[in-house]
Amino acid sequence: MTYSQHAQQRCQQRGISADYVMLLELLGAEVQQKGRSYVLHLDKDTQKSLTKRLKRLLMQVQRDIYVVVAEDDTVITAAHKI
Repeated sequence: MTYSQHAQQRCQQRGISADYVMLLELLGAEVQQKGRSYVLHLDKDTQKSLTKRLKRLLMQVQRDIYVVVAEDDTVITAAHKI
């Protein structure tokens, strides 16, 4: 996704990270506007589900988990570091 100068400035002013914009691009609902543009946003159900999933993910990050991956990108196993 490419940012206009205006969008870069507004994101900086409003504390909206590129990661969040990427999240909207992946999970956001599209609402068409007049012309050839659309709005991306997270609906309430997606917000609730994502919040739950991110809490679980944060717990896993804090538990220091690793995976072993084969050359063909197959995950062989997963474990906690000791």
